[in-house]
Formats: sequence, C-alpha cells, structure tokens
Amino acid sequence: MRAIKRVLAVTVAAAFAVPAALLVSAAPALAMNPCDSDNPPDTCWTTDPPPPAPLAPGSLTAPSVLQTSVTLQWADRSTNETGFGIRRVVNGVTAYLSAPANATTFTDTTAPAARYIDYYVWAENCVDGNCSASASVHIAVQTHQQPANPTGGLSSSSSLGTWGYYSISGWTIDWDTTAALQVSLVLDGTVLETKTANAAYSGLNASNPGYGDNHGYSFYTGKSTAKGTHTLCVRATNVGGGVDANLVCSSYVVYGPPSAATALSLTNTGTSMVVGFTDNANDETGYVLQRSTDAQASWLSVGSQYPAVSGTGSRASATDYSSPPAGTCYRILMVNSYGNTPSAAVCS
Repeated sequence: MRAIKRVLAVTVAAAFAVPAALLVSAAPALAMNPCDSDNPPDTCWTTDPPPPAPLAPGSLTAPSVLQTSVTLQWADRSTNETGFGIRRVVNGVTAYLSAPANATTFTDTTAPAARYIDYYVWAENCVDGNCSASASVHIAVQTHQQPANPTGGLSSSSSLGTWGYYSISGWTIDWDTTAALQVSLVLDGTVLETKTANAAYSGLNASNPGYGDNHGYSFYTGKSTAKGTHTLCVRATNVGGGVDANLVCSSYVVYGPPSAATALSLTNTGTSMVVGFTDNANDETGYVLQRSTDAQASWLSVGSQYPAVSGTGSRASATDYSSPPAGTCYRILMVNSYGNTPSAAVCS
C-alpha cells in the first residue's frame, strides 16, 4: 500500500456567494474516488501491483544428510529473486527457514535426528513488503539416529573361507562421525590385526550422502590349523555413544584326531585289570585299551575297539581280562577317521 498526503487549498472570497436557488436546482452529486484530485482527503491509500514472480529453483538435492544437519542444494534459475523460502515438515509440524538471494545451498543445522523430513524450496521477489513467490521444489530425506553403533556392508568380492582362506572387504560408518573408523580382525575373541577403514569404496557417499567414499577396508587371513570350531569377525570400534559392532562373523570347524582321555585309574579285581578314564572327545568313533610290558617301548591293543562315549566329561572304562605281570602299563587310545590320540599311561 502506498500513502499519499493531500493538502486542501481553500480560497475565501467575501464578495462571492452561491445563490440558494442554484443549489436547490443542482443535479445530485456523483460519488468520487477519495484519492481523485477532484476531492482529495488529507491522506489516502493506494495498492501497488505485486512485483514479477521469479522462476522456481531447479534440481533440488541433499548432498549431505547427517544426524542433525541436512544440506540442500538447488539451481538458481531466477534473476530477480530477493531471497529463497524453505519449509521443513517433520511429522506434520512445519518450520520456515530462509536463504539469501543468489544462494544455491542451505544447511539446516537444527534438523531432528532419526526422522523423515520433507523440504520445500521456492524463490521470492519482495518489494516494499509486497512479495511474489515461485512454485516450490520438494525433496524428502531421512536423518540418522543419535547416538549410533557402527554399521557397514561387505563387498561382493569377499570370500568367507570357501577356499580355505578369508578375504574380507567392505565399508563401515558410525553415524556419530564422518571420520574413518578403526576396524579389527578378531579370531575367537583375540585381535589379529587392526587398521583404519579409510580406503576408497565407490558409491558409498551416494547411498550415505555427506559421509564420503573413503570408509573402505580389507583383510586377508588363512584358517586356523587348531582343531575345533573357530569364529572370525571384523569388528568396528565405536565412536561417541553406542558400542563396538561386529560387521561380519563367520564360523568354521577344523577337524582332527579326538582329544585324549585323562584322569586314568587302575583297579586290580584279582581276575582282571580295569582302567577307568574321563572322556574329553565328542568326535571319537570309539576307543581302544592298550598295554605295555616293556616300560612303554611298545604297545599292544587289548581286545576289540569299544564304542564311542556319549558327550564329554563322562567316566568310562576298559578291562584287561588277562593276568599281566607287575609293572604293566595301560593307556586309552581315542579313535576317529582323522587319527587317534593316546592318553598318558597308568601302571601297576
């Protein structure tokens, strides 16, 4: 609106008078615009036309989406904007933000963590408080949780022990930081190697904008030769709130001869020698009683093979029904398809 001040000029002429008959016979007066010069008041208001609307921005993207910070980027296609309006909508709640003329980026540093957010951006042209706006462009993003544990993924080239070795490569990120994390190769709870996950990993920033592509890692190791079940993990060290996280774990079994029997005992019944023992193997196919009468220089199997003992930790026994001489030694030989394992000897 525009205010216009009009000052009335009044001329007084004592010798001039309007005849009453002329006033009576005059035609009815026409309504006049209060801002017309014919009958101007002291102050009147007029409305200016709105300024030309600017062109809408184009190509709205979000090159960085962190926990509480979102960066927007757009193409400025207008030459007459006086600024940009930005509307943020989270769960139906709207907040209005702004950017100056000619801007092509804006960082929202008050974005809530772990939320879906809709952003709308438009160009504005304002003159003396009278504004015109372009159409808006829209983008939806999802911010990350806070605090967070490390997360990551494996590359398609990883080999998890298929050919007798482990070749593991992938990426890892902690949403609490954009810096590279420490990652460790851990076998059965023991750290074998630690390195910084700062290698290039193509396409990572495209799926996690703002974190960059340099969060890759790789490890190579052979399998353990120790008999038993082993678990190999890649563990990422947490930053900020949260805990360390295993990015990948793989278990494998190394087979071999059964574990030896322990805690042998020897009982002479008068007609036989009974050898008791504790079974420590869960993969034996059976066990054999052996004796030596030459100070353990050689061993002779006594009788046939006994069946396997169920589980581990149980007590079992084997019997020699002959009458061996004093000083005879006995041992238990645990057997499976990978070999056999003798126990320590017990002697009479």
